[in-house]
Amino acid sequence: MQDMSEASFHQAVDRVQDLIEHALDDGDLDLEMEHIDGSLVLILPEGQRLAIGRQPASRELWLATPDRTLHFNFDAEQGWLHDSGEGTLGEVLASVLEELSGEELELDIDADSR
Repeated sequence: MQDMSEASFHQAVDRVQDLIEHALDDGDLDLEMEHIDGSLVLILPEGQRLAIGRQPASRELWLATPDRTLHFNFDAEQGWLHDSGEGTLGEVLASVLEELSGEELELDIDADSR
């Protein structure tokens, strides 16, 4: 979202990465997490990696999976939304993690990411 200031953008990404980290820490999914160059990297036991990173120039958050990169824009009403309409960041990330781990997962981060 281009009308968002860079500082607000970074603050929103930091917030959602923190929410993701806490939600996954509180869950039962076996994975490691680390912060690398502004990205939150999720490492599953089989070695698969997901990265939730920022793209300041376009004011987008990107979710890099083993198969593709998904782009999300910030909406003040709904939080981070997939640019192709696949849902919120929490919904899409939970779906990707379920596919990779085989474990059902619900990430309740979207209401708090606004």
